[in-house]
Amino acid sequence: MTAGAPTWSSDAVLRRLRGTGEGLVRSAGPGASADRAMGRALTGFLDRIAGRGSGPAVDGIVALPFLVHGTHSGDPAPAEPAAVAHVLWWVSARYVDDLSDAGPRPPAADTDSADQDLLAVFGIACHLATEVLDEGCRDDPARALRLRQELSRAWHLAIAGQLADLTASAATATADEVMDGYLGKTGAPYAMAAAMGAVLAGCEEARVDAWRDFGARFGVLRQLVNDQRDIAAGRYEDLRNGTATFMVVQYLTSLSGPERVEAEKLLVGCADSAAAREEFAARLTEPGRLRAFAAATGPLIDGLHASIDEAGGVAEYVAGLHALVDQTVNLYPDFLLGARD
Repeated sequence: MTAGAPTWSSDAVLRRLRGTGEGLVRSAGPGASADRAMGRALTGFLDRIAGRGSGPAVDGIVALPFLVHGTHSGDPAPAEPAAVAHVLWWVSARYVDDLSDAGPRPPAADTDSADQDLLAVFGIACHLATEVLDEGCRDDPARALRLRQELSRAWHLAIAGQLADLTASAATATADEVMDGYLGKTGAPYAMAAAMGAVLAGCEEARVDAWRDFGARFGVLRQLVNDQRDIAAGRYEDLRNGTATFMVVQYLTSLSGPERVEAEKLLVGCADSAAAREEFAARLTEPGRLRAFAAATGPLIDGLHASIDEAGGVAEYVAGLHALVDQTVNLYPDFLLGARD
C-alpha cells in the first residue's frame, strides 16, 4: 500500500450507494414496495447533498472508518462496509433533522408521501445498513454481530442525545449539558464508524473501545462546526428554532443582569424576525466571542490529536486522521476555531 495508490474515496462510496439506490428503485421481488421507497429516498438524498455542496461534510463521514482501519492494517479498503453504513445512518438522521427544523407537518394532501419517506429512511438506516454489514462479513458471523451491535448502540445513544436537544432551552441549558447532548446525537454515529473500522481491522476490544471514544469526541467537533455552518450559510435555522447550541449557550452564559435579559428577548424574537436573527448572529460572531469559542473548544481539538498520536500505527493513515481533524476545524476559518491565544 502506497500513498500513490489510494484504495478508497468518498466518490467511490457515493457511486456504490447510488447504484444501490437505483437497483432498489427497480425492485420487483418480495418487499418491493419497501425497496422502491428506500431507493427513492436514497437517490434523493444523494441528489440533495450534491446540490448543497456538502462534499466536505460527506468526506468526513466516509473517511473516518477507512483511516482507522488503515492505521492498523495499512490497507483501508476493507472498511468500506463501515463507511457505507455510516452514510446510510446519516440519510435517516438528516431527514429527521430536516423534519424537526421545518416545523409543522405538511398539509393533509402531502401526509401520505411524508409518512412513506419517513418509513423509507428508517428502513435505510436499520435494514439496509444491516444488510451491508452482514454482506461485508459474510464469512465471519461473529464480526458481523459486533458491527450490528455498534449500529444498535449508535441508535440508542443518538436518540437520547436528540431527545436532550429537543427538550433543552438555550436560556437554561449549561454548556456541559449541551456537550452531553452532542456526544449522543452526533458523537454516537461517529463513534460507531470509528469502532466499526477497528473491528474490521481485527483490533482487540480495548483498542475498539478507544477508537469508539475518539469517534464520539470527533463527532462533537463535527457538530460544533455544523453549528457554525448554519450561521456561515445565513440559514439561521438554529436561531429560528431556539436550539440550545454550544455557541448560543456559551454566549448567554457570558452575560449577566440586563445584558442577558436583553439577549434572551432577542433570541425569542429570532423565531419570527429575520432582523433579530441577523442581529443575534452578528453578536455570536464578534471577534471576541469567536476567540472565546475557540478557547473553549481547544482542549477537545488537542485531545483528538493526542489520541491519534497515542494510538500510532501506519504513518500514512495516522497523518490522514490528523488531517481529518484539521480539515474539520478549518472548514470555516473566519470562525477562528483553530485559533490559539
